[in-house]
Amino acid sequence: MTGDFKPIICNRCAAVVWSGISWAGFAKVLGKERLTIEEEIIKKISGLQTFEAHRTRVSFEAVERSVNRIRWATPGKDRVILAEHHCSNMSLFETIESAPNYWAAPVKAKTESEGVPF
Repeated sequence: MTGDFKPIICNRCAAVVWSGISWAGFAKVLGKERLTIEEEIIKKISGLQTFEAHRTRVSFEAVERSVNRIRWATPGKDRVILAEHHCSNMSLFETIESAPNYWAAPVKAKTESEGVPF
């Protein structure tokens, strides 16, 4: 494993999850769903660790979120917050290709003049 996370299939529940080494050097398996601040607080109360993903050339690295990082987070900044993977229901038909790209360029809307032939 490297510091860059890669998508894998969970052996227990067959869900697509992220596997890699956290910024602190520990092997982690993270869920792929982005969390809102409210969802992050619920995960913390449930005893799960949460991580902020920082983009790298290959994938991303994960830095653990403490209560202070949550409290002093800059409002409006588009953060990718993920939680430790916790197996729940069995997932069927998920493939590695269904792993999200959190930093994909937004789809550019066509202007009215782009569809008009000259």
